[in-house]
Amino acid sequence: MCGIAATINGSDGETQIMGRAISNRGLNTKKTRLNELCVSFVHLPIVADDFNQPCTYGNVTVWLNGFISNWKELCTKYMVIADSDTEYLSWHIAKGKDLSELNGFFAVLYYQDGVKMFTDRYGIKQLYKIKHNGTTYICSEVKGLKAVLDLNVEFDGLADLEYSLGVMNENTIYANVERVECLPFVKPEKIEVDYETAKETLLKLWGKSIVRNYYEGAGCYLSGGVDSGMIAKSLNPKYTFSVDYLNELSEIDNIKENSKGIHHTMICNESFKNEYANKTFEALDDFKAGSCYTNFAIAELASKHCHVIYSGAGGDEVFNGYAHRYDKSIDEVIRRTDKPLRHYDITHKEYDWKFLKAVLVVEDRMGGYHCMETRYPLLDNEFVDYALSLPDEYLENKRILKDISGLSDNVLNGKKRGFSNPHYTNQEWIDHVKGNL
Repeated sequence: MCGIAATINGSDGETQIMGRAISNRGLNTKKTRLNELCVSFVHLPIVADDFNQPCTYGNVTVWLNGFISNWKELCTKYMVIADSDTEYLSWHIAKGKDLSELNGFFAVLYYQDGVKMFTDRYGIKQLYKIKHNGTTYICSEVKGLKAVLDLNVEFDGLADLEYSLGVMNENTIYANVERVECLPFVKPEKIEVDYETAKETLLKLWGKSIVRNYYEGAGCYLSGGVDSGMIAKSLNPKYTFSVDYLNELSEIDNIKENSKGIHHTMICNESFKNEYANKTFEALDDFKAGSCYTNFAIAELASKHCHVIYSGAGGDEVFNGYAHRYDKSIDEVIRRTDKPLRHYDITHKEYDWKFLKAVLVVEDRMGGYHCMETRYPLLDNEFVDYALSLPDEYLENKRILKDISGLSDNVLNGKKRGFSNPHYTNQEWIDHVKGNL
């Protein structure tokens, strides 16, 4: 987890103000001026030989927020010697290699005869930009832009927040603020393969994801379900963290089965909401997926023990985990408040991926606010591409994922409850956001 704040044809002072606004994302900040580009880079070193950015190769200078999980494999493939993923990335771009080869989660800003930028194919990491009075402002969080500009709330964005909790709006609720484009994500064609071969291949690819994402001393969020349980079982994290509830949402028995290392649990009650609602709003600036004060609280707890945390995000979207609502009207699923029903020409699967992007924004802010890097083993590119190429019946209700997970029957057959905020309705959260804009 790092952060990028930059201006094109802007002042050093403005750039530094933006960097200070996102300083929670790292431990130190370094300012660099390169022609018309000025960058304030907030750095969170994760490995011992990590070093301050940028990295330069030839005529390419690169800043990287995130992690290229397969950079060592690419070094071997191209016979390159590099000491970090950022150093390798500068070579990769300078040599004109295919950006789709890059695996992991990242937002990249680079200078090569001008300023260019991109983010990973899922939008795990974001970059936001806005042009004002001849200056382009770029930042990992909207709050950096707000530190130097008066942003206006856009009516359509606010209306979507009130209807779908911001899931259907590709950008933010602020006028003229754009999200930097992701690398292309082309869904693979379906293949014909027998089930046992599919399981064997998928398990091998899961093993590769484990190697790519492993970090000594990492923690793992546990919800009690298949996704986080599988990650905990495979990666054996030093710490695990969960939220327990006072009502039927609790999955504490499953969490006990999946817990690895030292486990910490928080109890979500009425006081929990009162303690964390305002803190959560302080951390957020791109309002997606509704109230998330439990996400803030568990990230705060985890940050006291580790700098890297594993998340199970992506499992439901890849492996059709929302089967409990696929028989409902898609319009009913999208509507999250009591507003009059709208009609959307979209499939359930298309909505799933939009919802995932919203969740990833929330997780980025919660981790970033607490100086943590969040890793997503279930969103490894090779793992996802192969899974999506399989026949639909293999994916239905996570069938094949459950079969390779190695988890107990209690977890595999448990009722899906989700990660909830039971003491705060969607409408209450929207009213809270509107009252603080």
